[in-house]
Amino acid sequence: MEHDDRLLASALNQLSPADEAELQAALRADPALERQWQEVRESLTTLLDDLDLQSVTIPAGAEERLIARLHAEQTESDVIPTAVPVMAGPASTAPADAAVRRPAWWLALPLALAAAVAVMFALRPTDPVQEYARTPGAVTAAIVADGQSLGTAVRLADGRIYVRLDKPPADGRTYQLWQIQAGTPVSLGTFGQDGVLTQALPAGATLAVSVEPPGGSSQPTTKPLFAQQI
Repeated sequence: MEHDDRLLASALNQLSPADEAELQAALRADPALERQWQEVRESLTTLLDDLDLQSVTIPAGAEERLIARLHAEQTESDVIPTAVPVMAGPASTAPADAAVRRPAWWLALPLALAAAVAVMFALRPTDPVQEYARTPGAVTAAIVADGQSLGTAVRLADGRIYVRLDKPPADGRTYQLWQIQAGTPVSLGTFGQDGVLTQALPAGATLAVSVEPPGGSSQPTTKPLFAQQI
């Protein structure tokens, strides 16, 4: 699946945890792609905010038909004919019609917006913790500090670890995940309410999370919320 197709699938919560993690890595490496992803998500959010969802009646099977149409639309040509004005006079050689190329996901966006409304009523949001926990060989552990549960960590069979805290960070702040190596914190990236998936780590790795400014810090600037072997 191309990145443009994954942007739309991600916005509709249609990617598997593994594909979503791969896409998020690509977004972090490509700011232009991340902006494009945000535009798709904002378009979906804007539509849903503007709709009176209480007045919407979704016929049985509507979401399946819409998604099927979405998939069919993505396989069609990405060339959209559009009229181009022809300048008067004999010197004009502009054709009466021209073609504007757009990414395949652009064609599918109107259908995706409608599908999102149907899916809201027909499907519950995917819980990443449950999705990761169901993968073969996964081990789930509660994140605890001072006797209080703060979140969940899921170690996958390949050594990657998914970490999510129960509460989102405060406005204007971000969580930052650290691996403590020989007493030194090494950043594993920032995250928010959606959690974060690490690269493969050795068994018993000590992880910690601090609250940092947007973009993260080179070293923790606040007391870690917890430090735990996972």
